[in-house]
Amino acid sequence: MKKIGVEEKGIQIMLPKSRNITLKIKDLPYPAANILKQQMLSVGGECAVSKHALLNSGGKTDVLLIGDKRHYSVLIEKLKNQYFALDELGEEIRKFINSENKKRIFRCRDKYLDLSEKTYIMGIINVTPDSFSDGGKYKSVDEAVESALRMVDEGADIIDIGGESTRPGAEPVPLEEELNRVIPVIKKLREQTDAVISIDTYKSEVAEEALKYGADIVNDISGFHFDKRMPEIVLKYNAGVILMHIKGTPRDMQKNPAYENLVEEIIDYFAYSIDIAKETGIDNGSIMIDPGIGFGKKWQDNYLIIRYLKEFKSLGYPILIGPSRKSFIGYLLDLPVEERLEGTISAVVCSILNGADIVRVHDVKEVARAVAVADAIAGKNKKFYEEI
Repeated sequence: MKKIGVEEKGIQIMLPKSRNITLKIKDLPYPAANILKQQMLSVGGECAVSKHALLNSGGKTDVLLIGDKRHYSVLIEKLKNQYFALDELGEEIRKFINSENKKRIFRCRDKYLDLSEKTYIMGIINVTPDSFSDGGKYKSVDEAVESALRMVDEGADIIDIGGESTRPGAEPVPLEEELNRVIPVIKKLREQTDAVISIDTYKSEVAEEALKYGADIVNDISGFHFDKRMPEIVLKYNAGVILMHIKGTPRDMQKNPAYENLVEEIIDYFAYSIDIAKETGIDNGSIMIDPGIGFGKKWQDNYLIIRYLKEFKSLGYPILIGPSRKSFIGYLLDLPVEERLEGTISAVVCSILNGADIVRVHDVKEVARAVAVADAIAGKNKKFYEEI
């Protein structure tokens, strides 16, 4: 509009009409759904409900709202005096609409990541003998630290350190053994870099020790489901937290995982995890979600997660995605772990274009180059667009 010379006041009027937003609301009682439909139609939007809702008073229906920001703005006002908790629904809609305009900063202790600037890269350091891709790679603390520092030089913003394999079928590692694997690496790495350090663990004891020695983020594969003390530790140290979705445990997660609605069930899981975080007092700006590629999913499910990644934006939190070298790539291409780089890069780029904020990978140098190009295409690379 600016390029064709539209007046500023005109831009302000027309811009809210330029993009439709479709929202899905689950399990709304028929009377509430009918009121919502009437109100949305009255402001010029659209509302889809079950045909049974129009003829019956008992039962529930999912609802699809379709409109632009102007429609939703008027609808929210109309819902303020309605019954069936529609005023609360209006407030949730308002929060979602407004969240799209906020500057997105992820806070982890005394560090701040501006997620509008670029896609951040998390490099993987597994100090384990049995991880699916790089188990047994590091024979000493020095080797692990050297590899982490090399990743930072190659473009990693975050180093994720794990001491327990969570590959399908993996057995739990005793607490002391996990501590002995990760703490020396974190301690030495922190002495040599200011890069963000993440501890990949679902054990609160490991998380606390890691945070004491300089970790900034807790990457919990269970999303606060395995260890009830974990939220308190995150709060105590003002750490960032990554809440991942998993169906089952690493030991049994790949035994015929099934979903009625893949994305909805993952969102419901996140909603529970986020409620725990909020009740504990964890800062909203310190929470990130990860749909858990390969954790309790059929291989085809992982492609659907990446395809519909934008759906998770409805929760209002940054998204991390971890497709690196995983079996969903191997199944499709019939390739072993060590030959999945191109598939990993494809998954990373598609994830960025669909809304990923952080990508977790083994091959930092190669992925960093692909991320720079993807960011330029996605409009995240400010320098690129400032020079046009």
